[in-house]
Amino acid sequence: MTAAIKKITVNITSGLLPIIIVFLTTVSAHSQMGYTYYNIDSLQGFKISNGSNVVKVGTIISSYLDFRDYPSGVTPDLTKNTIKPKDARLDITGKSGEDYEYHLQLDFGAWGSTYAPDGGPLDDANFTYKGFKKLFNINIGYGKVPYSLNSLVEHYQSPYWERPQISKGDFFSRRDMGIRLDRSFWDGKIRASGGIYSGVGEVVLGGTNDASGAFEYIGRVEFSYPEKHHEEIIDTKGLTTPNISIGLNGRYSKRNLPAGTGFLAGETGGLLNSKDSALDFKVVNGEKYILGMDVSILYRGFSAQFETHTLKGTPQNANDPILMGLPTSVTNGYFKAGGWYTTLNYFAKPIKSIFSVRYDELNANDLVPGISKHIAAGLSYQVKGYNSMIKFEFDRNLSETESINTHKWDNEYRIGWQLVID
Repeated sequence: MTAAIKKITVNITSGLLPIIIVFLTTVSAHSQMGYTYYNIDSLQGFKISNGSNVVKVGTIISSYLDFRDYPSGVTPDLTKNTIKPKDARLDITGKSGEDYEYHLQLDFGAWGSTYAPDGGPLDDANFTYKGFKKLFNINIGYGKVPYSLNSLVEHYQSPYWERPQISKGDFFSRRDMGIRLDRSFWDGKIRASGGIYSGVGEVVLGGTNDASGAFEYIGRVEFSYPEKHHEEIIDTKGLTTPNISIGLNGRYSKRNLPAGTGFLAGETGGLLNSKDSALDFKVVNGEKYILGMDVSILYRGFSAQFETHTLKGTPQNANDPILMGLPTSVTNGYFKAGGWYTTLNYFAKPIKSIFSVRYDELNANDLVPGISKHIAAGLSYQVKGYNSMIKFEFDRNLSETESINTHKWDNEYRIGWQLVID
C-alpha cells in the first residue's frame, strides 16, 4: 500500500509541476513574494485578490550535477556523483484582512528522500497575527527559526548550492514548530524576534517530542543602517552608500532524557556523516546553548558576510559518548563546538554574473583534535535575475583527515539551473 501511494504521489507531482510552470508564466505579473528586488520584469507568480483577501502562488524548481573526487587510498563514494533535484516547490502566501498573513510551502523534491536537515515535504506552514499593531506580531506554526543570517537567506539568492558547514542545518535546526513574537523599531532598521519551539527541529513533523518533553528558546536581534535589511547578501542594486547589517543570535534548551530512552530518529542530525553517530549534537542529552553573530555589508556591487557560532553542551551523564570517555577532571562535564565562515561577492551587472569566494571552519568537538576547513568558489549567470539563474560551485575540502568527520573527499563540483517564479 505504501509503495502504491508513493507511486501515485510521484505521478501526480510529475504531472502537476509542469502545469503549474506553464500556468504561472502566462498569467499577468504582480508584486513579488520573497526578497527578490533585482528585476521588475522578472518571472512572477499568480495572484488572486478579493477585497482584503489576497493569495499568491509561486514555485521553485532547480537541479544540479554533483561530482566529487577523492584522495588516493580512500574508497570513493560514487553514489555522490549524481544529478540531484534540489527544489520542486509550491509556495503559497496570502493575507486575510489587515490582521492575518499565512505561508504554506511544499517541496515535492524531498519526498521519499533519506534524512536531510532541510528535507520536506513541508517547508512552511504558519500564520502571523498582526492585530496588536504597535506592540508585536505573533507567528504560529512550522517554518524557519529566527537564528543565523545565512540560514534565513533564501538559498536561490546565493551563488552556492550548499550553505556553509555551520549553517546548513546539522549544527543547529533551521526549521521547527513554535510560537514567535516579532517587533521592529526605527522604521524597520532594528528588528527583534524571539520564540519557544519544540526543540526537536525538522523531525517535529513526525508529530511528537522526544522523551525529555523539553522546549528550545530562540531569539535574534538585527540592526541595519542606513537602509532596513531584507536578508539580501548580494548587492544587485549597486548601492552608492555602504549598507551594513549586524545580527545577534541565541538559543537555549535543556533536554534531560529519562534513563533507557533516546532521541527521535534523525533528531541529533547528520553533521558527522552518520545519522546514528553518538557524537552528533543537534540536540544534547542535557543542557545546550548556542550564541552567534553575523555581519553583512553591501556597497557598489560588492558584498561581504561574516558569521560565527559557539556551542556549549553539558550532558546530564558523565559517561555520555559526546564527552569522548574522558574524565571529568579533563572535560569539566561539558564540551564546546563552533565554527565560522566569511564570504566575498561581486555582482557584475553588465554581464549579469555573480562572482563569489567563501572560506569556512567547523570544530565539531573541542575534546578531540581536528578542525574541518573548506574553501569554495561560486559563479552564477542570471538569465533573468534570480528567477532564472545558472550556478556553478566548487568546494575544496582542506582537512579530509579531521578526526571525527568521515567526509573524506577532496573536491566537489556542482553545476545546475534554478527557476524561481515568485
